[in-house]
Amino acid sequence: MPACSASIEAMATAIASVGREYFTADLCALLQVATGYASVAIIAFPQHGSPSRLFDNLSRADQERALEPYLAGAYLLDPWYNMVLKEAPDGIYLLTEHAPDDFEQSEYFHQYYARAGLHDECAMFIRLSEQVCIVVSLGIYGATPATRVDLHRAQSLFPCIKALCLRHWGELSLEPAGPRATLEDLCQQRGLSGREIQVTAMVLRGYSNKLIARELEISPETVKVYRKRIHRKLGTSSSQQIFTSFFVVAGSHVAAT
Repeated sequence: MPACSASIEAMATAIASVGREYFTADLCALLQVATGYASVAIIAFPQHGSPSRLFDNLSRADQERALEPYLAGAYLLDPWYNMVLKEAPDGIYLLTEHAPDDFEQSEYFHQYYARAGLHDECAMFIRLSEQVCIVVSLGIYGATPATRVDLHRAQSLFPCIKALCLRHWGELSLEPAGPRATLEDLCQQRGLSGREIQVTAMVLRGYSNKLIARELEISPETVKVYRKRIHRKLGTSSSQQIFTSFFVVAGSHVAAT
């Protein structure tokens, strides 16, 4: 069946199932046909509290490697979560275009993305209300075979996908799954303050000294001074040690401490 016809048929099926328990499975099928991605995870981010899973089609092994540690605290370092906090407009975003410049060198990337085998990720942002934003993560896990990704078609279908999500989840009210811990809160709890908190949070998220300097409008040399202060206060000597002072890694699980 031609890709366009398959997308229209999948769209019709998803429309017919809005409000029903199998809507998420039909939406997943639509997203797979429209984008070429195999893996789908839909996460709801409340204004207060930690995120909640609405749907995923991951294997149990991939849930353990990626989704469970993400919800346990790894989300605090996630570029998508940072964009939610900054109220990014609804739309489709590629991770490679919105992650910090040193993201792939960060300990978070190695402990979460690389270990989980997640790659080629993009996300759909849909704000349901002032209280809730959902992020539809589309990606490839491990050696999962993928058809050719077609983001152009996904972009053209996004208004319809957004309308479906708003119709199905528009009245969604989430009970906070836990306190809304922020990376900045964790820094403050460890005795950091002011610029030290900002620099530490950006280091953990994968910002280079150069990008930190630009974002904070200070010199790279000043960033180095702050990093020395941070190491002294935390008793660390590397970015990896900073990471492990904030996050515990057990097997494939990454969680905030």
